[in-house]
Amino acid sequence: MGMILPTKATATQELTIKRKLSENTLQAPLGVRIPTVVLRMTELFDAGVERLYSIFTVKELVQQFSKSPAILEAEKGGKFQMFDGNVTGEYIELLTNEKIVMKWRCRSWPEEHYATVVLNFVPTPGQTELQLDCKGVPVCKEENMKFCWQKQHFEEIKGLLQLTTLNG
Repeated sequence: MGMILPTKATATQELTIKRKLSENTLQAPLGVRIPTVVLRMTELFDAGVERLYSIFTVKELVQQFSKSPAILEAEKGGKFQMFDGNVTGEYIELLTNEKIVMKWRCRSWPEEHYATVVLNFVPTPGQTELQLDCKGVPVCKEENMKFCWQKQHFEEIKGLLQLTTLNG
């Protein structure tokens, strides 16, 4: 008497609210799978493969295109940190002037969640085609990741290449 019991609708609404909140956050307990996507992008650069490859493996060049301090150990098992620590990871495989494979994570991703980024450098007459294959990107970060690669990597690298061509 005098006690108000929850109805089915209230319990369902509460569950829906909790579910919506949990879908919008990236706090996933360790060992819990989060939905991910594969991101594939291709971009042409007016540079030879050696020059483009070096932009991803030479600390000074990474710092120039990222406009921030970087830590780079460009060897198998070597760590990297770019964009003021917003991007971190490890080099898994480096085939000089051909391919780079990295464990890659953004600071805003769930703790200990990494994507696998593969960069293939394909020579074309007078240019290099960069093929990006990124597996394991959290679904809710897909558009942000595309934007970051396009704006913070590809466009900035093209600007750096133009600058070095003009000054070189």
